[in-house]
Amino acid sequence: MMIFVCGGVRSGKTSYAESCMLQSNLPHLHYVATGVVTDSEMLDRVTRHKKDRKQSKGSWQTWEQPTAIDQLSFTAEDAILIDCLTTWVTNEMMAEEYVPPDDMVTFLMKQLDRLITGAGEVYIVSNDLDRDLPSPYKMVRDYLYILNSIHRYVVRKADEAIEMVFGRPFFHKGVEA
Repeated sequence: MMIFVCGGVRSGKTSYAESCMLQSNLPHLHYVATGVVTDSEMLDRVTRHKKDRKQSKGSWQTWEQPTAIDQLSFTAEDAILIDCLTTWVTNEMMAEEYVPPDDMVTFLMKQLDRLITGAGEVYIVSNDLDRDLPSPYKMVRDYLYILNSIHRYVVRKADEAIEMVFGRPFFHKGVEA
């Protein structure tokens, strides 16, 4: 089973995905953190997310993996949460800055496939950045092209696609859609 949770910044995506995972019958909960602390705001967010997981009912194993997420391996007894695609795509683009956008999309799809193969349940969180005006900057346009390509790919594979708006889930694909 795969669930994709997308929405605006601070819309409740991670909390919602974590609450879904806590309902899992699988014995192992894994949190794949793709963020890198670069400033005090990010440090506050990472600290809050860690605190939330410590206070939850589940026992979480956290993997800090800003790039090369396919180096991790999971089994059918594992529920994994990838938080989040937005920062992971950014990190990979910065690490491989001269890779053409279509090649980057293929590279990222292969990494995702290797990561999720074998996992019992997969929850993927990402930001919806597609509601702004078009950027005059090529790098930003390339980034949005890559991110939206990955979003479409994930939604095609997902059992559920949920958009968080003001802390409320709206189902675009799945049980309640």
